[in-house]
Amino acid sequence: MTPSPPTSEPNIANEVSKIIDFKALLSGLRFWVVSILIVLAFFAGRSLLEQRANQAQSDELQATTEILFDAYSNGVTSVLYDSLGNIEYTLEASRQVHFLDNTTELSNPYVRLYQGSGARWNIVARSGKILAAEEDAHIDQLDLSDEVELFQIDQLGNRMTLTTSFLSLFPESETMNTDREVTMITDSLHQTAVGMTADLEQDTLTFLSKVKGRYEVQTSQQ
Repeated sequence: MTPSPPTSEPNIANEVSKIIDFKALLSGLRFWVVSILIVLAFFAGRSLLEQRANQAQSDELQATTEILFDAYSNGVTSVLYDSLGNIEYTLEASRQVHFLDNTTELSNPYVRLYQGSGARWNIVARSGKILAAEEDAHIDQLDLSDEVELFQIDQLGNRMTLTTSFLSLFPESETMNTDREVTMITDSLHQTAVGMTADLEQDTLTFLSKVKGRYEVQTSQQ
C-alpha cells in the first residue's frame, strides 16, 4: 500500500505565502513612513531657512536704524548772536543727538532769551526737539516737552512762573504757543487755562480758553 503524501505541505505553502504577503505589506509601510519623514524634514528645513532670512532682515533693519543720526554730544552749550553782536539766546542740554532728517533731540534743555543787557525769559524742560535750523545755526522752532517751566524775574524781584506739558518756542520771533493746559503763578495770582500764545518781546501772554484765576492781595502785618 502506497502511503498517502503528507497533508501538511499545502498548509506550509499557504503559511509561506502569508509570510511573503506580510513582508510586502511591511515594505509598503516603510515606504510611506520614509516618504512622510522626508516631507516633514523638507518643510522643517524650509521653515528654518525662512526664520534665518527674517532674522537677517531684522538685523539689517536694526543696523539701518542705528545710523539714522550723524552727530552725538554731551554737555552742549550754544550761544546765538544778532547782527550787532548781542546775545539773542543761549541753549544748554545735557545731551544732544542730531539726526539725518535735520532734527535734533535734546535732554534737559535750558533756554535763556536775552533782551538788552540781561536774560529776560528762562525755559527749562525734560526733553526737547529742534525741528529745523537755518544754515547759520539759528533755530526756527524748538518743541519742549515733559515738565516745561518758563520763569521770569522782573527788576523789582517779582517772579512769574508758567508750567505746561508741551510748548513750541520760536526764538527768532520771540514767540511761543501751546494747546495744552497751562498754569501761571505770580506773587499775587494763580491762573490756569487751556491753550496760550505769548509775545516774549512785548511781555504779553494770551490765554485761549477755560481761563480760571484767583487773585490774592498781600497785606502787611502790623
